[in-house]
Amino acid sequence: MATRKKAKRHSGVKKVASKGNRAVPDNGLRTFTMHSANEESAQMIAKLRDERPLSFAFAAAPVETSKVDPETAATRYLHQALDSKAVPSFTAPKVGDTGSEFKSLGTETIPLTETKTVKFRQTYDKIPVYGSLVTVELDEKNELVSLNSALGQPQGVNPVAKISPAGALASIQKYPGYRKRLDGLVPHPYFYFEKKRSKWHLAFIVEDVPVERTGEKEGRASSPLYMDYVVDAQTGSVIGELPRTPSIAVVDKAVDGKNEKRDIGIESEAGRRLLKDAMWNVQTYDFKFKDPQVQKDKLPGAEIANPPAPWNPAAVSAHANATAVAQFLRDVVKRNSIDNHGGPMNSSINCVVKRESKDGTQWFNAFWNGKQMVYGQRKDGAGLMSLSVDLDVVGHEMFHGVTQFTSRLEYVSQSGSLNESYSDIFGVIIGNWNKPDRNKWNWEIGDGLGPNGKPFRDMSKPSRFRQPENMKQYKNLPENEDGDWGGVHTNSGIHNFAAYKAMTAADGSGLLVLTTEEVAAVFYLALTQHLSRTSQFSDSRRGVLLAAQTLFRSMAAGERQSKLGAITAAFDAVGISD
Repeated sequence: MATRKKAKRHSGVKKVASKGNRAVPDNGLRTFTMHSANEESAQMIAKLRDERPLSFAFAAAPVETSKVDPETAATRYLHQALDSKAVPSFTAPKVGDTGSEFKSLGTETIPLTETKTVKFRQTYDKIPVYGSLVTVELDEKNELVSLNSALGQPQGVNPVAKISPAGALASIQKYPGYRKRLDGLVPHPYFYFEKKRSKWHLAFIVEDVPVERTGEKEGRASSPLYMDYVVDAQTGSVIGELPRTPSIAVVDKAVDGKNEKRDIGIESEAGRRLLKDAMWNVQTYDFKFKDPQVQKDKLPGAEIANPPAPWNPAAVSAHANATAVAQFLRDVVKRNSIDNHGGPMNSSINCVVKRESKDGTQWFNAFWNGKQMVYGQRKDGAGLMSLSVDLDVVGHEMFHGVTQFTSRLEYVSQSGSLNESYSDIFGVIIGNWNKPDRNKWNWEIGDGLGPNGKPFRDMSKPSRFRQPENMKQYKNLPENEDGDWGGVHTNSGIHNFAAYKAMTAADGSGLLVLTTEEVAAVFYLALTQHLSRTSQFSDSRRGVLLAAQTLFRSMAAGERQSKLGAITAAFDAVGISD
């Protein structure tokens, strides 16, 4: 869908207090936002409503907006806003004589806010701009609620590739560092912004490449299972290596790995009771100390049945905690499983990456591998303790799956730190959900699992584990394994601290400003509706505030401003500015 010929030319970067094409950040994308609950934006939206009869987008298709489908309505609003003088700071960037086009990514109904979102990706000559996103939000009558965008302008880039897709695959195969399995994978062209040189490229991108360690990388705990590769379509050089996988029915009662009795869903099949809950599509398996990297084709492993043996406590933890995450997704944020389509939530206990284990049984790691949960274990007295015992760890890892199916945040630098932080946020929320007093929440991630019983991180005091707490302390680390992919587990402390401050913000009477349900909703909506692959900390701030404006739009002005003010102050306090 091309922008109309009369669309305003992009005339450089503009800085506006509450909206506008802002200075270009590290991902090369300029941002714009407006929301009907914001006073200045509401004036623009009102002018757009008055202009509808004269707007080409509406006049060319005069059917009343409330009577068309949401995608058609959203498309009209997008083009009208681009063409209108009522929204001077929202423009469609041009590359030479080529205007931006916008391809719909589909419509999603958001039960939390009773709104619908239609997302668009920006393209030039049918080639998408990597990380670009326009989200148009509509109410029940298809009236415009908000518009949020991140758009790129790849000037000076030849849109014709000099190498073939097969040539791109050959470049990836020759690129040092990992063994790669490229069979059946297809390179797709994108305009891609290379952060290191602040340069746009025409690139072929191959997603979800299975990789294995080789040479000097063998034995490293932080190596991913999948990579995205970016190849310059003119030179054939690999300019990006982006990790995709982050590191770290019938009801029965059984004892879990913390010696606590838990309710677990089971299914009876052929005289056996399986650790399988059909209602939640949750099942737990035993990988029997096999290697989930070398033998990943054998995952998820053996079904866990009773009889012949009693329920394994580690398996009970994994199963009960996965079910708790599934219930949170459905009941709190209105999501149907990790993929939002009711897909399986499988877990495998007793996993060991042999290169990282001294005795073939201990492996201190857990991760979402793109399809399921994989759990290792460590010595605990005379036995082994699985990493599945902590609900916050299970919630953290499974929310990496939610990120995979929604914003797909790159696992490097700021976007990777957001990837980790959102998993921490929801790990803590899920882990504390049954505690009504948020002042008594446990803000630690992995409490009792780390060395000497210490946690991995603390959202209430990131500096306790050498994480920065303010953008002034942001650590620019190498975007490789040695630098933890630009410090994704380090700089996540800044965004974690902002979330903690928002969740604990109190009014003059000492009462928490945001309810627990509101906290969960605004961060979930930001992650799934307003963030894209290369989003930065400032994009998260903007997304959380947009989500909050929609969620609180029916409240009295004073109450709404109190809640928005608490969120704004939280991000301000850690130096994450708009």
